[in-house]
Amino acid sequence: MEDTRDLSGAMEDVISTLMADGFLSRIYHHEHRVFPAAAEKIRDVFGWDDLNELLETHQLRSPQMRLSRDGKQLAEAAYMEARAARRGRRRVRIDPVKLRTALHAGHTLAMRYVDEIHPGVSQLSEAFERRLLSDFEFNLYASWAPTGSFNAHWDDHDVFVIQLQGRKRWRIFGRNEFSMHPADSAMGTPPAEVVDDLVLSPGDVFFLPRGFWHDPVTEEGPSLHITGSIPCTTGMDLARWLLDQLREDEAMCAELLRFGNPDDPQEVLRKVRERLNGALAEEDLLQRFFAVRDGAQFGRFQLGLPDVGSASAA
Repeated sequence: MEDTRDLSGAMEDVISTLMADGFLSRIYHHEHRVFPAAAEKIRDVFGWDDLNELLETHQLRSPQMRLSRDGKQLAEAAYMEARAARRGRRRVRIDPVKLRTALHAGHTLAMRYVDEIHPGVSQLSEAFERRLLSDFEFNLYASWAPTGSFNAHWDDHDVFVIQLQGRKRWRIFGRNEFSMHPADSAMGTPPAEVVDDLVLSPGDVFFLPRGFWHDPVTEEGPSLHITGSIPCTTGMDLARWLLDQLREDEAMCAELLRFGNPDDPQEVLRKVRERLNGALAEEDLLQRFFAVRDGAQFGRFQLGLPDVGSASAA
C-alpha cells in the first residue's frame, strides 16, 4: 500500500482544487460537474493490489461486498464457498475461481465502507469531512467488462466519484429532488431525456448531487473507481435537533389529556404549536443548529491500547 504520509499534502491540494471557484456556493447540492484529471496526484491512494489484498485478508460478505450486473445482485453461492475449519466450525470465504468467472462474465464488484478498512482511503475520507463538515464514506466499484451494474437509479445523497483506473461512462437524466426514502431509488422510471453523457478517465473527478437519475457503464475495462457519499442535511434533521432542544420545555411536556373535557388536549396542542412556531422563528436558529453539527467529531475510530513498554521489557 502507498505510504499515506506521502499523499496527505496531495489530498489537501485535490480537495482545494475541487472547492475552488465558488463550488460550495454555486455547484454543491445544485448541479453535476466533471473535474478533468483533478485527482491525478492521488490515484495511487488505491489500486488493484490494494483491492486484491482486501479480498485476501478480510472476510467480506453481503451487504458490504456484492456482485451485480444489469440491476440484479448475484447470489453469494455463485462466488463464495463454505470450508470446514478447526473444531467443527465452517468458514465462508471467497472462491477465487468462481469470483474470476463472475467478474469476467460482466459482474461489477461493489464494496461498501472501504474507508473503514483501508488507511489511505480513510485519510482521504477524513480530508473531505474536514472541508465539508459532514460525514463522508467511500464505496468501491470494480468491473472488467463493458456492462452496467445497477441500471439507471438515483441516490438520496451527494457523491464525489474518483476514477482510478479504466474508463466509465455516465448517462445523467433528470432529477427526483425531494423523496428521501431509500426504497424509492429503485422505483419509477427515469426521464427519457439524457441531460448529459460523459466518460470519466483515470484521475477525473465527478460530482453528482442527490436525486439525479444516472446509469454508469464500464466504457473500457478493467475499471476501478471510488465513490464518496455525503448525507444531505434536511428539514427533518433540523426538526429532530429542535425537538431535542425542547425536550424539557414546559409546553412540550404537558400531557395530552385524552379523557374528560375535550377542550383540554386542544389547549395543550395550542401551546405546543405556539412553542414550536416561536422556536422556528428565532433568528439564530440555523446558526445554532449548524454550530452544533460543525462541532461534531467526524473522522475515523481510533483506539489507544494500554502502555506496553513495561511488559515488553519484562
